[in-house]
Amino acid sequence: MGKKELKVAFLLALRSLQRGSRSSVILTVLIIGMCFTNMIFLPALFSGIEQSITKQLVDYEVGNVFVSPKSGDQYVTDLGATLDLINGMPGVARATPHYTEGATFTYRQRILGVSVRAIKPDDEKYVSPLYTKMIAGSYLGDSDTGEIIIGKPVAGDPTIREEDEYQPSLGGVRVGDSVTVTYANGFTRNYRVKGIYSTGWSEADSAAYVSWTDMEQVLGQQPLDKAQDITVKAQPGYTETFVKNELIQYGVADKVQTTSDLLSKSLGTAFQSFAIINLVSLIVSIIITTVVLFIVITIKTLNNRRQIGILKAIGVDKEVIMHNYGFQVIILAILGIILGIILTTLLSVYMAIHPVVTPSWSATLYLTPTDIVMNSLILFVAAIVAGYVPAYQVSREDIQTAMRS
Repeated sequence: MGKKELKVAFLLALRSLQRGSRSSVILTVLIIGMCFTNMIFLPALFSGIEQSITKQLVDYEVGNVFVSPKSGDQYVTDLGATLDLINGMPGVARATPHYTEGATFTYRQRILGVSVRAIKPDDEKYVSPLYTKMIAGSYLGDSDTGEIIIGKPVAGDPTIREEDEYQPSLGGVRVGDSVTVTYANGFTRNYRVKGIYSTGWSEADSAAYVSWTDMEQVLGQQPLDKAQDITVKAQPGYTETFVKNELIQYGVADKVQTTSDLLSKSLGTAFQSFAIINLVSLIVSIIITTVVLFIVITIKTLNNRRQIGILKAIGVDKEVIMHNYGFQVIILAILGIILGIILTTLLSVYMAIHPVVTPSWSATLYLTPTDIVMNSLILFVAAIVAGYVPAYQVSREDIQTAMRS
């Protein structure tokens, strides 16, 4: 079939859509647009949840590479030498240690168990954005003692009654207030609340932070040359795997794991479930779109069988007739996909402003150009199949059968 015939088929398709029912065209385009949105929404949402959890783990828990005590040990020992070794390696932006102690907080009539994390505040800035999440007061300094920063859920809201709280709190601590902290080793200290932060990550928000210098006084160990873990931030352009391999090669004897290693152990099953749901959603959307378009084009072609008979009687080739209806579907599919991209983009912008928020994570739609292109191609192919099958069947009918219908 030549270009001339295809051009004739395309012009017939345009004229048919222009003269046909506008409501039918609009509804068909809307259906295709909604099918596209449905195809991409759930996968994008689950990808957003996965990205959010991964980012928060990297930012507030494990960094890009996580160094923990080797099997049988409780702490990473010889901390100073280990940090110097890691910080001097290629691909490492900064490594920072963490030491956590359980403690009981007392504020007025409230008593609350909280994990107190000791950090080196200046180094922590290179690894975690915690210092940017202060909603009141200020961040810690390396030499701060007797000062503490606490998460918003720990501080609490004075306007909410204790029995109505989602989780226990201190009932409305403010910056400058004094809280009494009793550590597991029996050491008690009155802390001035220097700042209150909110990260959106429950593990971090349910804790409190003090400086490494302060924890040395609490434990009576100066210097405190051990840690429960070390988080490592990779330099831009270096992969987690590269940094991990470098640490192992340079003789870091403790357990070294990337974020991906940790996620595969803790959340691997959940992420696999997300992938299964995404696949089911995609298949269902494709089937719905194909069936709807098949029904629409079948009805349209059956209602136009007499017109098809006339076109055949005046000598129009059956392939031109078939491509006429095929081009109609292609035009509707393109318009529907454009509408779907617009709807999805609007949803993405809306959820960027109003993300899905839970106590553990927050998520937006995570869209990539590849996702949009792949879903567009899948939907386009499904539309072509749904349109050409009935068009091919009707175009093969003889003139008398078509004229009698």
